[in-house]
Amino acid sequence: MNPDVVFVISGSGDMEHQIMHQVGAMGLSRHVIFAGALWDEERDRMYQSADLVVMPSVSEPFGLVPLESLQHGTASLITKQSGVAEVMTHVLKVDFWDVEEMANKIVAALKYERMNGQLVSEGKREIIKLDWQVAAGKLKRLYEDMTNKFGYKGS
Repeated sequence: MNPDVVFVISGSGDMEHQIMHQVGAMGLSRHVIFAGALWDEERDRMYQSADLVVMPSVSEPFGLVPLESLQHGTASLITKQSGVAEVMTHVLKVDFWDVEEMANKIVAALKYERMNGQLVSEGKREIIKLDWQVAAGKLKRLYEDMTNKFGYKGS
């Protein structure tokens, strides 16, 4: 393990205590900080100081974390199972269960600054195109197409 690498785990969940115990049992305590929930300026500073944001969700309906991290100039690694994986191409992606590939991509992001920078610059261009009004318009058109197709006139 690189002695300069520190993992910051933010948030909480039902496995929090198990993860803390495992970190201690593996002798990694000096490389892991459990920050709890981070909000507003604290969260923004964490994004800005990170080299990579990792969202290893098993299931995440969408997940704003990668979008927020890009806004603060930090690349992300996400799971292919997260909803945001469907709309983002300039992020590192892994299957949630493939921890070896996740570790490889974390190491690559730390080692190859140019790649990391490219992910951020292209990712920022990509998130500009994500607009709730555009998504709402698509949903409205889909709804209208379906109601026309099936002859639903409403109440």
